[in-house]
Amino acid sequence: MRICFLIPDGVGIRNYLYSDVISHLKSAGHEVILWHSLDPGMIELTEKRFGEKFEQHRFEHQPDNTLVQLYRESARFARLVLNAKQKNNPTIMTNWIGGIGSFKNKALMNMAELVGKQAKTYEDTAALENKKFKLIRKSRKFKNAIQKIKELNPDLIFCTHQRVFSVTATMEAARYLNIPTATAIFSWDNLPKGRLPFRADRYFVWSDYMKNELLEYYPEIPKHQIDITGTPQFDFYSDQNLIMDKEVFANKYGLDASKNWVCFSGCDSITSPNDALYLKDVASSLNEQDDIQLIFRPVPVESEKRFQTVLEKHKEVVLFKPIWEKGKDWANYFPLFEDIQVLVNIAYHCKVVVNIGSTMALDFTSFGNVGLYLNYDHAESKANWSVDTTYKFEHFKSMDGLKAVGWINSPAEILPMIQKALEKPEEISPDNKKWFERIVQPNSKLASARVAEALAQMVNKDK
Repeated sequence: MRICFLIPDGVGIRNYLYSDVISHLKSAGHEVILWHSLDPGMIELTEKRFGEKFEQHRFEHQPDNTLVQLYRESARFARLVLNAKQKNNPTIMTNWIGGIGSFKNKALMNMAELVGKQAKTYEDTAALENKKFKLIRKSRKFKNAIQKIKELNPDLIFCTHQRVFSVTATMEAARYLNIPTATAIFSWDNLPKGRLPFRADRYFVWSDYMKNELLEYYPEIPKHQIDITGTPQFDFYSDQNLIMDKEVFANKYGLDASKNWVCFSGCDSITSPNDALYLKDVASSLNEQDDIQLIFRPVPVESEKRFQTVLEKHKEVVLFKPIWEKGKDWANYFPLFEDIQVLVNIAYHCKVVVNIGSTMALDFTSFGNVGLYLNYDHAESKANWSVDTTYKFEHFKSMDGLKAVGWINSPAEILPMIQKALEKPEEISPDNKKWFERIVQPNSKLASARVAEALAQMVNKDK
């Protein structure tokens, strides 16, 4: 059967082109075609990794007309309001940026708020989205998508990222043609944010926890359409072939194997605009510790320039630039496979990771290592940003009832908390494995195999 991977951006590359999902499908006799908007160099790297050429087709992103945009954004606003009310969590509304940029965009978003406020229930919100879908089915984009899908002749379309609104016409066209569709929820924090602009026949989620979230925030989606597959993001941490001896890794990347390694993992400038100040605090706290070496891994999609002053002052900090290639825009950033191997080894050999609420705590927990969350504001902090808001985000409720990470509540606590995490990790985060199991829900069968099986079952059922 022909399974089409619709890859609208570079975000899903690691999970679906570098993992074993495609290998499992091909081993089962399925043909995989790629319909993507990626940089051509990315596909070449993937082909080298698999040792074969892919049938591939270019996906062109096209803007929606103004009325479609209005219904899309009004439905999203309405859903965010309902989510915030249902969860009694006003931080959910921080995901609504509102009118910025041009006068036209400001007017559109202001109108979306007015329309969205009329929706008092999830049924009302679904009605707004249905109006959007009806308008899309009358559009030129929809007709072009039908024509293209007929040319590709797939038995199933799998969209690798659930939040890209420009694929909505394509997914609607597939459903119109009675071609099964599937998508995967990419991140642990996506669902409260109302980032599900299209509908599919099946939704792949990480865990029971995420399945329940999907049912809460999108009650119109039937339970039987949700499959718990896990996410291939964590499969790499189970691959012993990727783990290097500490001495070998140290020699290759200029580290001291005799020391305990601690990683500061950077956040993007929206999530943590003061990240450079926090790196300075951690580096200053550790610079006289002869037995600790600090590693800094910036967020992949941004430059490390905002950290330059700190790095120049603290030359003892070892910078690990993510090994990513930059395409035309953020959506076309993509990792090289070497970056995955480096990250696996950092997560394995660094017994502690420090950051502002990053999912990297889960990555390190896959090896039983400790995550420490910085939990204080700087006097120099940018206005309208506070860790108090950050840690009230809905996805952090996944830690309720658990001591999943350690909390650093002031600069003075950095050194003693790191030392304790190195010496007595079980006292810092005794429940980190329980948290990992709640969110990631590991299985004896890797997620890549489970995703492949779920896709195969869809096409076999449809035969």
